[in-house]
Amino acid sequence: MAQKELEGKVAIVTGGSSGIGRAVVLKLAGEGATVTIADIDLNSAKKVVAEVKGLGGSSIAVKTDVSKSQDVSNMVAETIRQFGKVDILVNDAGVGAGAMVQDLTEEDWDKVINTNLKGTFLCCRGVIKPMIEKKSGRIVNFASGQWFRPSPMSAPYAASKGGIVSFSKSLALEVGSYGINVNVVVPGFTDTPMTRRIFGEGDALESGAASLGLVPPRGQIAKPEDIADVVLFLTKPASRHVLGQTIHVNGGSLMW
Repeated sequence: MAQKELEGKVAIVTGGSSGIGRAVVLKLAGEGATVTIADIDLNSAKKVVAEVKGLGGSSIAVKTDVSKSQDVSNMVAETIRQFGKVDILVNDAGVGAGAMVQDLTEEDWDKVINTNLKGTFLCCRGVIKPMIEKKSGRIVNFASGQWFRPSPMSAPYAASKGGIVSFSKSLALEVGSYGINVNVVVPGFTDTPMTRRIFGEGDALESGAASLGLVPPRGQIAKPEDIADVVLFLTKPASRHVLGQTIHVNGGSLMW
């Protein structure tokens, strides 16, 4: 039997309890990685841990608010305590706020920026030193097509995701010489619990994508696994020469 490509690797996935994050966890575990699921919803994270173990993998759940430095420090420390290292970080945790700028509260702005942008910074900072020590690592951050093509009532979300792209490029430049690859994945409109809460299911979800002009040429809305497959590639040896890139996974709904 061929060895799984991520056998012996240790990954942290933030926001790994549902949607794209859950799909990433299962893909990484399926290739042999041990996974820490860092999520503010501990009960849901534990359910995904059970899924991983059902596949024969190893995983733990750590309650984490990525906007809080102490939570992030604990997340990294617990991973290293239990598994000895961190090889992979996937920053999927994120929130949005639906309001026009004139109606947007400072509290909502801060929540989105602190979770999405500051949270990505804190998690990256938390794993960089252990990765530098062993001169290897893979970091995958998440942006959004809303940074490239804005939609109403998404200013803080778009700003946070644009910041993640710029931050990731700077970080990639800083740590590339240590064998650490930092890249960004930009999902298109994807069928997740979050999009279903906003737009509904079935035909309503299709109509929501159409109203935003986000239906791909093939007419197929992405599933979480479509995004997770690209994240998985960026954690494997075959992506060793991919560094500081922003990779759009949207079926052609936005060609950039």
